[in-house]
Amino acid sequence: MSYLVLARKWRPETFSQVVGQRHVVTTLSAAVRTDRIGHAYLFTGPRGVGKTTIARVLAKALNCEKGPTDEPCLACDSCREIASGKSLDVIEIDGASNRKIEDARGIRETVQYAPLSGRKKVYIIDEAHMLTREAFNALLKTIEEPPPHVVFVLATTEPSKIPDTITSRCQRFDFHRVSAADMEARLRHIAQAEGVRVSDGAVRLLAARADGSMRDAESLFDQLLATGSGDVGADDVAAILGIPRVEVFRSLSDAIAARDTRAALGAFTSALDAGFDPRDLIDGLVEHLRDLLVRTATGEPGAPDVGDGPETPARALTEDQLVRLLRIAAETQAQARWTTQPSLMVELALARMARLPRTVEIEEIVRALAAASGGSGHAGGATPPGGTPASGDAGAGSAGPSQGRGGTAAAAGRPAARGEQWALVVERVKARKPALGAFLTEAVASPLTDGRLGVLIPNGSNFHRQQLQDRANMTLLEQAAGDVYGKPVKLSLTFAEAARAVPAPAAAPQRREAGDGEDPMVRKVLEMFDGEITDTRAEE
Repeated sequence: MSYLVLARKWRPETFSQVVGQRHVVTTLSAAVRTDRIGHAYLFTGPRGVGKTTIARVLAKALNCEKGPTDEPCLACDSCREIASGKSLDVIEIDGASNRKIEDARGIRETVQYAPLSGRKKVYIIDEAHMLTREAFNALLKTIEEPPPHVVFVLATTEPSKIPDTITSRCQRFDFHRVSAADMEARLRHIAQAEGVRVSDGAVRLLAARADGSMRDAESLFDQLLATGSGDVGADDVAAILGIPRVEVFRSLSDAIAARDTRAALGAFTSALDAGFDPRDLIDGLVEHLRDLLVRTATGEPGAPDVGDGPETPARALTEDQLVRLLRIAAETQAQARWTTQPSLMVELALARMARLPRTVEIEEIVRALAAASGGSGHAGGATPPGGTPASGDAGAGSAGPSQGRGGTAAAAGRPAARGEQWALVVERVKARKPALGAFLTEAVASPLTDGRLGVLIPNGSNFHRQQLQDRANMTLLEQAAGDVYGKPVKLSLTFAEAARAVPAPAAAPQRREAGDGEDPMVRKVLEMFDGEITDTRAEE
């Protein structure tokens, strides 16, 4: 007997043997048990997930000598004939080669004949989206009102190409990609039955390469077993299928994490010299970075090459850093598919990733600003001279909530601390212009020095900038600050965007000098972060 490939040898014969698609199997099994079989079904989903297989199982369930039953016996003549493709009551039609109106008319004429041996005639039209519009129109009435002994099953990978007039006449089932866990369990079962020892790493790599298609996973496994090796490991899978080994991506990610451009480009060049396609390398790097992100975000290994083991530079990357790196890698992956120089695209991406500046959250900048201002020559809880808030609200208009807070501090026999003073300023502004005061909710103020007050706006947008820098609004802010601090105040506003210094990809990071005209507090923080302050939200 000729060799039977694994995808056919291990094709599910009953609903219980189907891998994944539990939502489809449960519904169809219940329909058979309760005798609520529809006259037409539309099975949609990716390749190799079981659409045609379940259509055949449904045909067995309807025509089994012990049925209709949701568990066909597989021993009667009807079950054996359907399994071998010899049943005259189950007609499988390739929509790609029988797509014309003449073929549709042939189906319309044959449906009138009763089944020869079974209860139902089942028409399985594979790749149904290949039928012409004229063919679909010829089948409309037949699919809507077929004879009682006929069931149609249309299978397609492109449901958008099926006319709505056809879809509305069918019960639609959307098949999902088979999960990696289900594929791995099935491959282990097949390996055990075939007498082959397969490592966990090899099974995971096969499942990942199959990309949700059970048929592809079995075909790849079949290709692997053709070598005649009794023991199969992950390295064997990588060598036979031409997949770069995980060490390649570990080297790339470690070099990127260490900000070592030379090492990253060297690892890439070595992989090219070994014969790997640059597109496969960027595909693998995307998957590797994705697994690192899953591990960092959830604590789960995600993949064998990022599981438990010795710490590496890549495994020390933060979640934000991995998101940025993965975004660059994914963009390069898409571009590399269309460019005539994929190697150059990948090299540029590796250099860019290795030179990305350190990520600093705005909240961290705010904390550093507060720490820097606290050590700039003023006592932490003291109020600068003349900083005691005025008891009244002279020149500021009607009284607001700030008077209550100022009065509380005075009643306690102490001057308001610097943080409380700025809060009083914000409340006074809110009393006059609530919207303007809302812009200052997260702002941080420096100590009052020589009549100047530095204010950092961490959530500033262009709209915020325009409103706060408006002449009338600035006058209101300085008036409110003067009332609280008890002396004329000149405000110096610094927005979050102005505190960032992102170096160009081809130039060394620029350090801001003390004479750049910024607030002293901002300069001090820039020095603390070594000129590498970045807001990742600017890249969204």
